[in-house]
Amino acid sequence: MRILNLITIGAFFALALNSCGSSQIEKPVESYLPSNIAPAVSELPVVAEIDVKKLEASVNNKINGLLFDGKNLTDRDLSVKIWKAGNFMFSITNNVIEYRLPLKIWAKFSWKVEKFGLSVSDDYEVNGSIALIYKTSVYIGKDWKLMSTTEPAGYQWLQTPKLSIIGVNVPVTPIANVALSYGNDVIIKQIDNSLTQFVDIKKYISEVWESSQKPALLSPENNLWLKITPKDIYVAPFTTKGNTLNISMALYAQVESVIGSEPAAPTITPLPEFKKIVRMPQQFNLNLAADVTYAQISEFAKKQVVGKTFKEGTRSITINDLSIYSSEGKAIFEADVAGSLKGKIYFTGKMAYNAETKSLEIIEPDFDIKTKNVLVKSANWLLHGTILKKIEPMLKYPVEANLEQVKAEANKMLSEYNVYEGITLTGSLNNISVTDVNMVPGAVRLKANLKGNVVIKIGNLKF
Repeated sequence: MRILNLITIGAFFALALNSCGSSQIEKPVESYLPSNIAPAVSELPVVAEIDVKKLEASVNNKINGLLFDGKNLTDRDLSVKIWKAGNFMFSITNNVIEYRLPLKIWAKFSWKVEKFGLSVSDDYEVNGSIALIYKTSVYIGKDWKLMSTTEPAGYQWLQTPKLSIIGVNVPVTPIANVALSYGNDVIIKQIDNSLTQFVDIKKYISEVWESSQKPALLSPENNLWLKITPKDIYVAPFTTKGNTLNISMALYAQVESVIGSEPAAPTITPLPEFKKIVRMPQQFNLNLAADVTYAQISEFAKKQVVGKTFKEGTRSITINDLSIYSSEGKAIFEADVAGSLKGKIYFTGKMAYNAETKSLEIIEPDFDIKTKNVLVKSANWLLHGTILKKIEPMLKYPVEANLEQVKAEANKMLSEYNVYEGITLTGSLNNISVTDVNMVPGAVRLKANLKGNVVIKIGNLKF
């Protein structure tokens, strides 16, 4: 009889343990899928600024004195000398420079006059001054050199040459025009040579191309590096603003961020051949990472669920603790519970970004397979209840502050970053969006894409 009572008591305790459910569930293995931030192919505007007044002064200093000296040019033994008579000033619209070049002209020629039966023949000299008007188109050649093509656009005699011989007016102006036509080609050649020699565009573009390939540290605190892999570069139409000639280019490059140690130094690719593009460069975009640590998410979730009791009929559980990690790319929540079930249970779900609420959330929550196997035997009521649906809204984590911090750090970098001496990266990134979410060791990583107006400026061009 006593043995029977012991058996009855034992059965009672077994039934009680089964109803309360003491959980000893195997923890899912912590693991992470490879996560790389995909490079964003961007059009990065590059602008070389040329101070037209400095260019004007340089050309004026180069073109001086005697510009043309020609002898015995025609059957009239025409000799011509042309000097620069004063400085000229540039007026520029996009890639066309207009200017007025004052010149002093001297001509010597032979002339024969017959009058009253007399024949007078001699060599005569005349002087005059003229202002030549030129138009010069500047462009970049196939070898990346700044080129120019100059064409005459008219002239104005400031002092018309005249000569009177014993009452006969010699038609000097046509002769002077002929003389000027000989010197015009020489003057145009000097102008074009002077312009192309002053600015070594290829040197500056090569510096941008090569220096941009070297990784740049964006954030020392987070070991965040910027890596640019240029693919191609195109030159857009020239524009002007005030006294500045802007040579605009579009640098096509993969732009990516790397967290951790400095990326390995790349093999520098050479500057590609010159290509033109008929439009201006588009908006710049950049892929960066924003990490939200598991500790941050756990602490926020604890405030929402720890101490709360969830009921299902006559049964209930109370969550005493909660933590998060990753297994095979999914989020794993480890919950320490008490009540109708005691111990640790594990439920999983896909971590996703909600653009409307700007928060991380769990979608398609479900119990981990090993947790399910145990609950089928000890707490089947949890599997068919609504507890996970009740917990799910409490597990959202706001990330707007994290994204704004990423944007602020990127803009801080843009305000200070020198690509190379005299070459700066400036602008601002104003639009940010999340493109993907990954579980990485220690954190949920948001892949954020930033767009804005960013340009590499080549200043301080030396003439």
